[in-house]
Amino acid sequence: MDGSDEITAKGMPGTLVVFMIGQTCLNLEATEVVESRALKSAPSYPAVIPKQKIIRQERRAADGRDVDFLVKAYLPDMVIVEASLDLDDILDSGILEFKRRLLVECRTVLQDFSCEKEFDEEYSVYCISGYSGDPEVYLSLYGDRIAAFLKNEAVPLDEEEVRVTLSTSLKYGKDDITIVDWDGAFIFDAAGDFRSDIELFEIANMQLLKSRILDGELDRRLEKTLHLLGTPKKLPVLRSRDVRHVLREIVEIRTQSILESEAVEHNIKLIGDWYSARLYSLIARKFHLDEWTTDIKEKLQTLEDVYTMAADNFSISYRATIEFVILAGWFVLLLLYIGEYFLAGK
Repeated sequence: MDGSDEITAKGMPGTLVVFMIGQTCLNLEATEVVESRALKSAPSYPAVIPKQKIIRQERRAADGRDVDFLVKAYLPDMVIVEASLDLDDILDSGILEFKRRLLVECRTVLQDFSCEKEFDEEYSVYCISGYSGDPEVYLSLYGDRIAAFLKNEAVPLDEEEVRVTLSTSLKYGKDDITIVDWDGAFIFDAAGDFRSDIELFEIANMQLLKSRILDGELDRRLEKTLHLLGTPKKLPVLRSRDVRHVLREIVEIRTQSILESEAVEHNIKLIGDWYSARLYSLIARKFHLDEWTTDIKEKLQTLEDVYTMAADNFSISYRATIEFVILAGWFVLLLLYIGEYFLAGK
């Protein structure tokens, strides 16, 4: 029996890691910092990657199996619920359904922290270790199933779709490879160096979630803008006050979003061509984070321009109203003066 026959006979054991990220309005308290110690070489830069902090650990029963759940946080308001389990065959036909149940449990834990129900991000990482040789053997044997699992599909995929899915990958050593997709990733590492990679996936998902939340907030601002500018009953002075208040809020949102969205990416880019930076760049491209950032900046600029023009127009309207009031006052005074003159003449 050759190596590939042996692999086929025993299946593909591995660890399934499923996580979900949400945003909370609670004041998070963490007990300790999670330190990721990667075996892959990388330079030492302080505070390059945001630190995760542990909130709690527990074991829950899911579909008759004991699953380890780890609740972590990116302070001040991002909660990560991570479920992990060792499996005898990570490509078993029932794993996709089991993974959905894990995600339900993760969402239940998120609700303990009053996370927004409308916005969360979920992701699955299939970790394979303890083998010898080039993991390309697994891709040749199970490439179609790996691609289908990454797409959360139970049906066989077209050969071209399989090829494109598996091509979004990164190799660092001879015996490792990481395949990245929108909903999940496969990490092959003989030494089991998974933690630092999973942390990068969580950071990227956090960035995506923040972008989605901010994009939704900007859409609500646009609706509020249409309502505010389409309300003719308010006096110009009151409308101008509302517009200037919202304009200040938009400038604050724009400043905060730029600082937050660019801080992580800028810091990780400090690592240059090292493995962590290359993997994060691959994940960011797959998640279209640059497109999200561009779209948000354009919406912020549009809102700021609209409110600036509105504020200028309302200022002109306000000045015109004041001038009209002054003229009307002078006209009333003139009428009183004329009335007094005729009354005095009598």
